[in-house]
Amino acid sequence: MRSQQSPGLAAMLKLSVITCIYAFHTTTAIDIPLEVLGHVNIEQLPTITDQAPSSLIAFPFDESFPVTCEAKGNPEPEFQWKKNGEDFDPYLDPRLMKEENSGTFVIPNNGNLTEYQGTYRCYASNKLGTAISKEIEFIVPNVPKFPKEKLDPVEVEEGQPFILKCDPPTGVPPLQIYWMTINLQHIEQDERVSTGLNGDLYFSHAVEKDSRRDYCCYAAFPRIRTIVQKTAMSVNVKTRKGDRSESANAILERKPSLLTPPGDSSEKLLVKGEDLELECIPEGIPTPQVEWMKIGEQLPVKAKLENHRKLLIVPSAEQEDSGRYMCRAKNPLGEAVHYFTVRVE
Repeated sequence: MRSQQSPGLAAMLKLSVITCIYAFHTTTAIDIPLEVLGHVNIEQLPTITDQAPSSLIAFPFDESFPVTCEAKGNPEPEFQWKKNGEDFDPYLDPRLMKEENSGTFVIPNNGNLTEYQGTYRCYASNKLGTAISKEIEFIVPNVPKFPKEKLDPVEVEEGQPFILKCDPPTGVPPLQIYWMTINLQHIEQDERVSTGLNGDLYFSHAVEKDSRRDYCCYAAFPRIRTIVQKTAMSVNVKTRKGDRSESANAILERKPSLLTPPGDSSEKLLVKGEDLELECIPEGIPTPQVEWMKIGEQLPVKAKLENHRKLLIVPSAEQEDSGRYMCRAKNPLGEAVHYFTVRVE
């Protein structure tokens, strides 16, 4: 049995709710449920309640791609879209699937996705104002490919440094580089051999065991579940056939220099919150050791060293991480240094 309210009681309840809301509003903001707003007819600015991620990637194996935008407010918001800064109306495209009383539209995977590639932004408006979503980038990735090429063998004298170039194709980040053999065995890396941030494989000095015919650079793009392989590279280390005594080996010894970065100094500019990455890869015999310092200060507490101390990382850099950094590569015959001027804005 449904109970009935008298008109007087309903008015008293309405006044009570309004009074309670007004008293709370004088001290702090409050998010009022829509059912309450509708009952007491309180107006509210639009608020975005749900939206698509900032990067929406069109994987070829997905059937459709929802570009989500939901909002609340009183009166109920109306939705508009912009694509690449210009007005875009999903209702004018019969191929798109729309949802009633919603800003969401769905792009079907019908083979014509590239025309929808771009940056979208949703606007939810009522007479009180407009709520704006974050930018939503719809990405239709091309399958990255290494070019087909014939690579000449790398000929190097024992003890000399050399570099194997990867030159990975462009694709949807992040990019991960792996150096392996054709049989998918990882190339062993240490103080002497390491992969740089650019994907190249650096050798501080060549030894006989570096000779092989199947150095392969693999570029992995995890967001599109793709791995591509560069043409295998061959390395031939020319060994010294004569005296293998310590005196002969000593002739090969030399003080360090840097394979990367070039020159004595460089500048690094990044935005607050980005990771600071500084890299020094040396060559020399014996294999140089790398150490880091910040001029006039201690290294940031959150700093960490990777890639056998050749890479300094400061996660989520702040303005106080600005300054002058130095890497030093040392062996018994001498040292090489590089200065980085870092600015975090």
